[in-house]
Amino acid sequence: MVSENPVAESKAPLSKSTLKRFAINVASLFSVHVANMLLPLLTVPYVVRIIGPERLGLLNFSMAYVAYFTLLINYGFEMAAVRAIAADRMNKALVSKVFSEVLTGKALLFGLSTVVFGFVTYFTPEFREHMWLHISTYLSCIGVVLFPIWLFQAMEDLSRVALFNLIVKVLFTLSVFLLIRQPDDYIYQNLAISVAQVLVSIIALLVALRRFGVQFNLPTMDAMIVRFRADSTLFFSSVMITLYAGSATFVLGLFSTPYNVGIFSAGTRIEGIARAFVALALNQAFFPIVANAFGKGRESGLRVVQTTFFPLFILMVMVSAGLWVIAPVFINLFYGNKFQDAILVLRIVSLLPITIGISNLLGIHTMLNLRMDRAFFVISAIGSVVGLALNILMIKEMGYVGAAYAWVAAEVCITLSMYGYLRYKGIQIINIERLHEAIAFSRDRLTTLFK
Repeated sequence: MVSENPVAESKAPLSKSTLKRFAINVASLFSVHVANMLLPLLTVPYVVRIIGPERLGLLNFSMAYVAYFTLLINYGFEMAAVRAIAADRMNKALVSKVFSEVLTGKALLFGLSTVVFGFVTYFTPEFREHMWLHISTYLSCIGVVLFPIWLFQAMEDLSRVALFNLIVKVLFTLSVFLLIRQPDDYIYQNLAISVAQVLVSIIALLVALRRFGVQFNLPTMDAMIVRFRADSTLFFSSVMITLYAGSATFVLGLFSTPYNVGIFSAGTRIEGIARAFVALALNQAFFPIVANAFGKGRESGLRVVQTTFFPLFILMVMVSAGLWVIAPVFINLFYGNKFQDAILVLRIVSLLPITIGISNLLGIHTMLNLRMDRAFFVISAIGSVVGLALNILMIKEMGYVGAAYAWVAAEVCITLSMYGYLRYKGIQIINIERLHEAIAFSRDRLTTLFK
């Protein structure tokens, strides 16, 4: 039952209106990730039976390759921009300034990325052999430049862009059934996704310009230098995270066979979708709320994080247990008998929602909002070195199984390091005293949301 005591309501970590807006944004972000990840999955039973594990491995290796350029283009702008705008979103001058600098910065890095991509792809025989596949995948980077989802996050208004994203991705997912008729047509899978991403990004950019009244003004060179310097720590933190979390597929492709890449990709796909909802979508909607709470004071922000820990942890445990149970059913249903080896991979990585969920709460929501950017980077760097070393060693010995174990081990290392650092700083996120408050908070807010 929702409290009718105005004093008690004012002391609640999050208000009714904030919770309702949060629920709408989570649902909207979930639809974005459904379009980006689940809709292509609907074509899997059709596609993989035509192209087989080896070509599926090539598709995912290409996406892992292009992911490094996506990382460079994003730089660290998005997290920093959400943090800056969410703290003072009514300041139109500030919003327009950040918008202009982020868009310009991404465009500059896209130009640099294109030069590097063209050079590496053309002059490396292994990449040149599948050059058109990599080009088809790289086109999605145009969407990375233009898609202002970070602005919608900061303004806590994601429903419209999610709708456009969903419609366009449905159409292009269906186009896969028309384009892929024989094994050599596998390249159209990534091409369709890239074209869809570009179209959605253009629509989202136009909607953002109209809805938020932002104006693009070409920033000065001095302003861009300040922006690049200010966001550099977040960029290098992202690089470290990608090296241990996103390099498994790429390293598998370098040190193993396309078959191993295909099996690993099949085993991690549903985990990625589940984590996109409970971690990525939840975090993206939750981060501006926490940033706003920390903007009101340290204790206010920590209270929101502490109160959220227990229900979030329970949700993650349920997701991980569900993934472990459905592994055989999912792999057999969507991928068929040729992918039986992927069942073990899925069961190993089913631990990731728990570890990543906790590390996100400790790192993204707590450390970054407390401006512990340098410590966040150092911990990510340590985890990256451990993860990359484990990847290389274990992939050579155990193939796709080694890649799965290495990923989980790296995430556990990151999570424990963040928890230890916060305890060292006198910050206790796991506060048993907040358990009863968290239970009451969750019950009351769920009642509010369903009403």
